Amino acid sequence: MIFDEDVKFCASLLQKSDPQRFRSIMAAPEKLRPYYFVIFALNVEVSRAPYLTKEPLIADIRLQWWLDVLDEIIGEKTVRKHAVATPLSKCIEKSQAKELKKFVLARKWDIHSNEFDSLTELNKYLYETTGILFQVAAGRNLMAKDKYFHDACMAIALANYLTATPELKRAGKLPFAGLSPIEIGDQCSIAMANLKTAKSHMGNFTERERWVLFTGWKSEKILTKIFRNPKNLESIISQLEKQRMTFTFVWKALLKTF
Repeated sequence: MIFDEDVKFCASLLQKSDPQRFRSIMAAPEKLRPYYFVIFALNVEVSRAPYLTKEPLIADIRLQWWLDVLDEIIGEKTVRKHAVATPLSKCIEKSQAKELKKFVLARKWDIHSNEFDSLTELNKYLYETTGILFQVAAGRNLMAKDKYFHDACMAIALANYLTATPELKRAGKLPFAGLSPIEIGDQCSIAMANLKTAKSHMGNFTERERWVLFTGWKSEKILTKIFRNPKNLESIISQLEKQRMTFTFVWKALLKTF
């Protein structure tokens, strides 16, 4: 994929809106960066759409715009010119565009809901907002399921969601309503075990898959800290956000691990 002006825009958008992810992508081989910049720029555009306005109808229209872009890709039509939509149409296949529609639709929860009714509903949301995104960024055939890659994605998704908890609460959401601290700790424990198992099968992952998972390099630390003290979740997140963890970042980048 050519590193053109649109891809540069995607990189700039990511640097401003998701600096941790941008930092991780810059550690990846140069040949892979354009794909990651474009896919994760899409994530920025879609994930922030529900929060750019207090009007649900306008937020729905923003998400519908991206659904229309994906329909244009699926239908092999001329894709509207846009600094993220244009390069997106060049780096994904129709089957991936179909899966990304689920990714966009999942964000309607952020517009119309405040809490999940069950763990099953939460895990579905985590898969559709992160698991699908990671699989597309990794260039995976979405019909070919890989348990270890899937489990690693879900562990990273949970860590990311835990990190977003304070911000979600400020937006009026109740991210873990109905779950006791013990139950949150249990979810962290399961995710930690899955992450460890996925690492032991890392040799089966492609280079592109490994570097996508590297963007979740902080996940193990986040899950471990919250598992040990789930009652202080928000305090732990606040402390971790202040830590650059440069040594861990460099060490994991050199090992191409997560």
